[in-house]
Amino acid sequence: MTDTIRNLDDIATRYTVFEQDQVLTPAQLNSVSEYLGDQERLTRVGLLGVGIACGLWAGLDGNEVVLGHGVGATTDGDLVFLDEPTRYDRYKPYDRSAPVYPPFMRNDKMILAYELVRKGESDSRALVLSGFKAREGLELGSMAAVLYVESYLRDDDLCTGTDCDNRGKESMHTLRLLLVERESAAALAAALATPDRAARTPLDPVVIARAVLRGTLAAEADLAAVYRQACAKIHGELVRALGALWGPCKPFLEDLADADPGPRWRKALETIRDAARDRGIQYYYDFLKDVAETYNAFRDALFGDTAVCCPDPAAFPKHLVLGALDPKQRSARERTGFYPSPMVSAAFEQRARARFLIAKLDTLITKFAPPVPAAELRITPSAFEDRPLEQRAIPFYYEPVATHTAWSYTLSRRDLQRYNYSYNADRYGAQGAAAKPLEAQIGAFDFFRIEGHIGRPLGAVREQLDPLIRQANLPIDVEYLRLDKPPKGWRPPWRGADLVPFHELLKAELLTQLDEADQYGDLFVTQVKSAVAAQRISDADNNGVPLGKTADDKKLLMSRPAKSAAKKIGGETYDPTWKDDYQDVTAGAAEFQEAFTLVSKKDFASPLDSVIAGQPARWLNWFDIMIDDAGQKDAERAQLSAFLQQHPGLEHYAGVLRGGTFVVVCDAADLVVADFMLPYNCCEPRVAPPKPVPLPKPPRPTIVWEKPIRFVPYIDKTRFEKLRLDIFDQVQKDYELNKKYFEGLKDTVDIFAGAKAGGGTTFPGGTVTAPGGGFTDPALDLYARDTAWKTRRVELIHLQLLDPELDPEKRTGLDKQLQKAEIELAASVGDMTEYVAARKMDVKKGTEGSRALTFAADSLKNVGAIDALTLVEKQLNAVRVKAGTLPDAQIMIDNMLAGRMH
Repeated sequence: MTDTIRNLDDIATRYTVFEQDQVLTPAQLNSVSEYLGDQERLTRVGLLGVGIACGLWAGLDGNEVVLGHGVGATTDGDLVFLDEPTRYDRYKPYDRSAPVYPPFMRNDKMILAYELVRKGESDSRALVLSGFKAREGLELGSMAAVLYVESYLRDDDLCTGTDCDNRGKESMHTLRLLLVERESAAALAAALATPDRAARTPLDPVVIARAVLRGTLAAEADLAAVYRQACAKIHGELVRALGALWGPCKPFLEDLADADPGPRWRKALETIRDAARDRGIQYYYDFLKDVAETYNAFRDALFGDTAVCCPDPAAFPKHLVLGALDPKQRSARERTGFYPSPMVSAAFEQRARARFLIAKLDTLITKFAPPVPAAELRITPSAFEDRPLEQRAIPFYYEPVATHTAWSYTLSRRDLQRYNYSYNADRYGAQGAAAKPLEAQIGAFDFFRIEGHIGRPLGAVREQLDPLIRQANLPIDVEYLRLDKPPKGWRPPWRGADLVPFHELLKAELLTQLDEADQYGDLFVTQVKSAVAAQRISDADNNGVPLGKTADDKKLLMSRPAKSAAKKIGGETYDPTWKDDYQDVTAGAAEFQEAFTLVSKKDFASPLDSVIAGQPARWLNWFDIMIDDAGQKDAERAQLSAFLQQHPGLEHYAGVLRGGTFVVVCDAADLVVADFMLPYNCCEPRVAPPKPVPLPKPPRPTIVWEKPIRFVPYIDKTRFEKLRLDIFDQVQKDYELNKKYFEGLKDTVDIFAGAKAGGGTTFPGGTVTAPGGGFTDPALDLYARDTAWKTRRVELIHLQLLDPELDPEKRTGLDKQLQKAEIELAASVGDMTEYVAARKMDVKKGTEGSRALTFAADSLKNVGAIDALTLVEKQLNAVRVKAGTLPDAQIMIDNMLAGRMH
């Protein structure tokens, strides 16, 4: 038994250079072939690669084993090349009679192996494969195939006692296909240490815990607790992962460090953890994310990198493991892989990136230094987390000079480190667009880092952030929140600007009313004094109270609060307490008018009536309530916990996506303590209320100022009593003649009599004829009498209402009766007119029809209630249509409508 030849165990480093006429020795000749052979083998192993490059699959085809074509190389530099499939139908034991090959030996015993014999090859020891299971007790499909390059020296010299023909030795290299058990195959596969193998095991990815906002977050400590919990999980993951990194990666990283950096990294992470405070805890969380992402990126860069620099010659020097014969039982661990040289590996760039990332990992851990609070707030175009960390802007919490060279592999390879975007770009002399990032194109950036605001007063942050966004025309929005419950009006400017124009309109209307009331008051005082001077009225008419002084006093009572209310409403700062002053204005206006009730008569509403009615004041007050409520709800929504309920996607990213909302959070002291992001524009635009547009005062006809009230002498009691008795006498006469109308008049008479005579009154007898004499048409005469009675009733109630000493309760009752009486009178006028039109009566002057319509028109003058006028207008219009063939009747009806409706 001989030993297997291992050519690369002793590499020839020199050979003999022949000279002319030199006598050559075997050693000199062999030195040349050994040197060239070793160089050829080294070229394969060191510059091309080892293992199975392609093909070489062995499988079953019935009771035969088929070895497919393929190529491979052992770690001793043997080239295995099969250009066509080979069939094997027999086998024989492969035992210790073969040359000694150490990988086949276990505890000085050779592993169980069987050599396959080619189909058609003569071998007396070979047995057919169809009986393999019966003879060996093993399933043929569960066996694994191994290609073995059997190399040894054979000496065929035949020497006798008298002669020896020295023909030299032969270097034998025979390719044999062996079958071994799968356990032995796995041991023979001898997987080399590669980056890809390290990435698969034992390196595991680092899971980055998420800081999930939930529950009550009313203080900075509550928020910090959420992030500390997430940070603790990430810290634990990093300690585990970084501690396990060096062992499997040392073969391709050992030139970067003298020793395992894991303990040093763990100590630095613990120091950073212990120094982390509540203020700025989000940056500590971001830092751990950066380290974890860099580690994961490093691990990802290892996948697929199976290249080996200087593979171990003892790994699989003369064999290649092909795997199980049964495809269903094959496993990668039972087949020799291919390990290319780094020179020809497609993963060469990956390894360079991985080595860069290890250096970056060290830089991040050793150069973390968050400046909280920072001196300045800045916005830097960047990328979101769906892109690699190196494609994003460098965070401001790393020492810039050292970090910018270790941040981006791509830029560092091109020596363009100064083109990295960063908050601290000015500190490492940034070049290109990185020097002034907001002045260059930002279309390639979908994220904007916002830094330098944590720990600073909210007012200072707003003064920098809002103008910076506007000036740079950035596609982002900002929302300001508090941890505690915001005080009322905390978040200016007020939202809901759609109400503001209406609010301004009502303010303008109310200011106009106050101004007109004041002007009208001045004119009213002048009119009072003019009426006294002209002796149209006198102080005697007002129970001896001086009318001029009363006018001045009452005007002052109204004008003082009016000026105060106007200042609060129309001043630079709107003061909702104007309502208190307006109440005094209303009271003053009412007293002003009431003081001259006995000597004045109003024909239409005056500016004082508008103030008393108070419609714009009510509306403005309601708008104040609506605006106050909207502001309060807006303030409530400005608390982080409440805002989170409406926007559960809130999360911290140290910036904001394009089109998103950057959320700034402050504490009870208005110091910024955190920031978050929503990936969408979440809220109603936060705009300042628009500046009010100057509104011109509405024009008022001169009559409004000059003749709103007529001054008349007060009716004294003697004249009033005489007028009352005359009317009573006439009513009694009419009563005797028209008893059927008594019931309709009785209530009014009783009220009137009770007010003046202390009870019911009987009237002297008498008779009354119909107006203008009786009508020959009985029905028309009845209509006329009905209209006359109802006219008298209206006049009587009007007369009673003139009594200044009338009890308020009785006045209210009379007002209700007057409304009812006018409606009945209007209906009677309409019925009478309709009768004339329906009978097609002649209405020329002097006829009964003319007299009837004239009487109806005169009676209609006593109707003033809007309901009654509406009723009669509808009826007269209907009658006019019916009287289409009577032009004279139509004209008289038109005159009735024009005279009363307009």
